[in-house]
Amino acid sequence: MGNGIDLEAMSNGIHALFVADADLLAALGGTTERRLYPEKAPQDPKFPYAVYQNITGLPDPTFTSDGEIAQYQFSIFHQDKDQPLKLTTINDVIKKMTALYDDSEGSMTMSGYTVIGVTRGASGYVPTEDDTQQWVVTYEIMVEDN
Repeated sequence: MGNGIDLEAMSNGIHALFVADADLLAALGGTTERRLYPEKAPQDPKFPYAVYQNITGLPDPTFTSDGEIAQYQFSIFHQDKDQPLKLTTINDVIKKMTALYDDSEGSMTMSGYTVIGVTRGASGYVPTEDDTQQWVVTYEIMVEDN
């Protein structure tokens, strides 16, 4: 590979790890409905839901073969008139998401890559103009070409 990040392989790896985790699926509203979306959510999604997207990518020549470092942002959205319930739901999703993805290099697989490291970066609340709450969590995913 070496010519940049294979976004489809990265997305498939992120999503495969997510759908294998019953606790995170349940925190996002169920086990059969897809509530983790690549790039953007569909129009009028059910809450809560999450979106992930690649925000940066860098080549990393320090590995024995070509490597890449990709930064992904996960955005968790919830909308509820009951503010304490909304915060509890978002907090539950974040706890389960970080438990799943933090240091997940041993369990995350991506076609064409060996996952070397998964490190959580910045996170925080993002104000919105309506009563939707958004919380973002970033991850740096380091991979080496197979």
